[in-house]
Amino acid sequence: MARAIRADNLGSWLIKCDPLVWDFPGFVDDGNDLVLDTWSLHRNYRSDMMQPGDRVLFWLSGTQSRFPRGIWGAGYVTGEAGGVAGFAEEEDEFSYWLDEDARRAVRYCVPVYIPLRLDAPMTDADLRAAGIDDLEVQRMPSGSNPSWVSVDQLARLERLLGAWPEPPGSFAEITVTDRGAGFGDPLQNQAVEDAAMDAAVRTYEDEGWSVEDVSGEKLGWDLSCTHPDGRTAKIEVKGVSGSRPTVLLTANEIRAATNEHDWVLLVVTHALSASCEISEFSREQAVAAATPYVFRADLDSVLPVEVPPKS
Repeated sequence: MARAIRADNLGSWLIKCDPLVWDFPGFVDDGNDLVLDTWSLHRNYRSDMMQPGDRVLFWLSGTQSRFPRGIWGAGYVTGEAGGVAGFAEEEDEFSYWLDEDARRAVRYCVPVYIPLRLDAPMTDADLRAAGIDDLEVQRMPSGSNPSWVSVDQLARLERLLGAWPEPPGSFAEITVTDRGAGFGDPLQNQAVEDAAMDAAVRTYEDEGWSVEDVSGEKLGWDLSCTHPDGRTAKIEVKGVSGSRPTVLLTANEIRAATNEHDWVLLVVTHALSASCEISEFSREQAVAAATPYVFRADLDSVLPVEVPPKS
């Protein structure tokens, strides 16, 4: 059975809260920071796809007049989903769980950054009045958590929601090694990159290619490959620990993809697993999918402003 959600049609994740299970009104009334930083969800292919930087909406269920059903927050996934974190292990006196069985059943959480829209929620009634009645959460309120919003649906939602919150500074930390850039912890990144390179070399050598590792030469690709039939390939290798092929491409790699006719992007997902998966993308696909993420600012010839001393 084909999966409904793919990298090319995902606009945003949507996580759900039942106020009869988790006391959202009490959380608000207690004067918390009103930013959600983690949430429980089901373990399935959807949660395995969630990656740092993905957009996410917070949906409140129920029929309370003060907190009506609808979108009460928008933000970002800040890390990969994993085993139970503090969300499900709160001390009893601070817990907002109203259903102890539900709390004990939590096995999986995702870190998020979701500022709540207490002054401007987008209620289900508002959405339907604007002609938006096809969201999965509207059609199947008891469906999967996480739910999701398609690219087209998100475009329509954004016209109602307004500007998306700015991302937090920490979730998208970029680390750079001799093989390029990646998200997150440098030691973890290095392990993922090494595993991805090993998988790539094995795959091409098994298919009869002669493989040379040129990753240290800053050419814009990692492997120069030659086949006995005369074909050549310049392989840029990227590895991710999760299932979604979201990677960072440097300006040099984009240049090579644009100019080298035999440049290929090879992405290894679940790179640290024995069941890693390898996908090849053409240079045209890589360039078309690339969007600006960081910008280089050369300030060498710019005079800095004078900052007044702190009092």
